[in-house]
Amino acid sequence: MMKEKGGTLLIAERGGALSQNLNFWITEQGHRLKTVDNLKGLLLTLQSEKINVLVMDVRLPEDMGYEAISIIKGLDRKLPIIITADENNPEQESRIRQQGIFYYHVNSFGLDDLILAISNAMVRSSQ
Repeated sequence: MMKEKGGTLLIAERGGALSQNLNFWITEQGHRLKTVDNLKGLLLTLQSEKINVLVMDVRLPEDMGYEAISIIKGLDRKLPIIITADENNPEQESRIRQQGIFYYHVNSFGLDDLILAISNAMVRSSQ
């Protein structure tokens, strides 16, 4: 059985800017892109499809906050989760990292940094 090239990346964000910025790279790598803009859509997608990597905006799970991460982990223990944030907030980052995420990305670091994290997460998820 041949291993399927690429994996499925789920981006959970409002507005879709990140999806648009990453779309070309994702397609070029042979990955599939799914997008959701709310926590309910995110959880439904994780229950119904094989997702290799999740990139989630820190503001997405409105009232859930950090608890959303443990709910996601409950659905898929091994799913690499990358959290994106607009500003560097060490206290927030520390609390989120304690949830066992794969990577915490501050958007001002630039896309190359995020792409590297997604690539590493895809490799991990395919093992």
